[in-house]
Amino acid sequence: MTFLDLLFPPKTSCIVCNASIKSGYLCDRCKASLEIINGNRCRICGKPLKEGEICSDCLKTPHYFKQNVSPFEYEGIVKELIAKFKYFNERHLASFFADYMADAVKNMGWNIEVIVPVPLHRIRLDERGYNQSELLARELSYRLNIFMSKALRRVKNTTTQTALHREERMENVKGAFKVTYKDTIEGKNVLLVDDVLTTGATLDECAKALKENGAKEVYVVTIATGRM
Repeated sequence: MTFLDLLFPPKTSCIVCNASIKSGYLCDRCKASLEIINGNRCRICGKPLKEGEICSDCLKTPHYFKQNVSPFEYEGIVKELIAKFKYFNERHLASFFADYMADAVKNMGWNIEVIVPVPLHRIRLDERGYNQSELLARELSYRLNIFMSKALRRVKNTTTQTALHREERMENVKGAFKVTYKDTIEGKNVLLVDDVLTTGATLDECAKALKENGAKEVYVVTIATGRM
């Protein structure tokens, strides 16, 4: 049991369909419906691939981060759970997601030295009351036994990325992040944590700021990945 479990005790019903369960978060039926990425994936952004090693998006747009891994596709039940976690104060889901994310990171064999969450602007943070990426990063820090640093600060209150096209997303987050604790990331391999990767624009801008301030390599873990 983690600290978040104590604050937000696990429910005794499935968080998706409300069926009775003895433990955990999902009933067997909903658990079987999770869109887990098991097959071939892009070796850069982590999106599922039918064939090849790099997806067409990554071939067209180079990334500042080295690799992303996501345990899930951004579809179905996972998409619904992320919405609950991100917008409806279901903070306890950080523990559920982090179990899968930690296993995915371990399987990649990366040499991670510090974990950094993607930050929210203070206005957005005041509105929501919490940063979902920071909750995930803290849970991952506990599971992977790696120090977490709030090394990034969001200095622009950007428009939500959801309705924007790829080029608009890149322009929207340009210069949005600054490094505040340079000593915690300088010369180190960083694990950047966020909830979803679609175009990777936000994660690229974060990775750019980290690398410009001395980070060695920037790896990414997200709950899910999907196309726009």
